[in-house]
Amino acid sequence: MKRPPRTTDATTTTEDDAALDATFEALADADCREILAAAATPKTTSELAEDCDIALSTAYRKVELLSETPLLAEGVRFDPDGDHAAEYVRDAADAAIELDDDGVALTVDDEGADPLAAALDAPGVSAD
Repeated sequence: MKRPPRTTDATTTTEDDAALDATFEALADADCREILAAAATPKTTSELAEDCDIALSTAYRKVELLSETPLLAEGVRFDPDGDHAAEYVRDAADAAIELDDDGVALTVDDEGADPLAAALDAPGVSAD
């Protein structure tokens, strides 16, 4: 399940939001945390698997989980030959957990994380 692009600087998930459980599950997983660290710049799943030294099938599962959270953004890497590929970039700079009478709320802030700028800085990508 792909999440829609963020329209604000912060995303809050609460007890009523399925992304809350997925986010906590992803943060509890060492491979997901390693993928988030490696995704400082846009990378394909294959590149993430290689950088994190994990099996490609594992990387696909972890990226799928992370894609259900506000932590990872999906984009498209355009290839001049027409072979476009999905690429992923970390879409979070900070996270805060709030506990109150209504339950748990997780706010993920992307301040400083600009997936578009990161995509344009990626090797082989040009805005021309």
